[in-house]
Amino acid sequence: MAASSSELPERLVVLYASQTGNAMDAAERVGREAERGGCPAVDVLSMDCFDPSCLPRERYVVFVVSTMGQGDPPDSMKDFWTYLTRKSLGARWLEGLFYAVFGLGDSTYGKYNYPAKKLDRRLFNLGAERITEKGLGDDQHSSGYEGALDPWLLILWKSLNQTNPSLLPRISDAIHPNLNILGDAKVEVIYYSAPQDTTISDPKILIERARSMSPALKYHNEGEPQFMLQMVYHEEGEYRQLGFWAGKGANIGNLFCAVPKVLKLHESHFWN
Repeated sequence: MAASSSELPERLVVLYASQTGNAMDAAERVGREAERGGCPAVDVLSMDCFDPSCLPRERYVVFVVSTMGQGDPPDSMKDFWTYLTRKSLGARWLEGLFYAVFGLGDSTYGKYNYPAKKLDRRLFNLGAERITEKGLGDDQHSSGYEGALDPWLLILWKSLNQTNPSLLPRISDAIHPNLNILGDAKVEVIYYSAPQDTTISDPKILIERARSMSPALKYHNEGEPQFMLQMVYHEEGEYRQLGFWAGKGANIGNLFCAVPKVLKLHESHFWN
């Protein structure tokens, strides 16, 4: 007997297998939209960070899987997939699990989205129930994989809401077709060479000096990591406010220059 929606865990797990980062980006978008729809708890994890033996304990899982070469799964999916193919797992092992699969691939290859197709079929054969049919993103689409992801997500949220309305209490916020929301900022830190002259105080001179700096050949402190900034808060409104923690190595007078970069994939969000 199926449990009532009031007894089901109010949590959505998004598992991704990515080799170049596209599947991770897509999974993060799924997580953001779920949170915007009011989902009480959302966990976005790489498959190699999730114990597949714990899958039967979950109730709602979305899988986002990319394709490598001639239909091979990403490295982060291999152990997960090996576990799922065990013969000891019965046809009812995942009974009670609701799932959805979205794949990223290239239709010019023979085994187009093969890992996603295999995963979808295997989960179903283990007793899990589809929230919606699998989605297949195609690099050959004029909008890339997002050409299939956009409509697929609309169907996913509506279907998930029918399965358990309490999971997405603000579903209208998740399926708003005209709402373009930027993802979390990704920060890369590059060290620059600059003369250690602390006697200059004229802001105009300091700004011109900053503009003329070139990337350093090596870090001024070899012990410092390449990515030393940690985002400590992220507030959105009419403008975006970001706060960073630079660690104990930051000194008064250190310069932080933020150079925005728009990926070609997202250019249409700004010009349309």
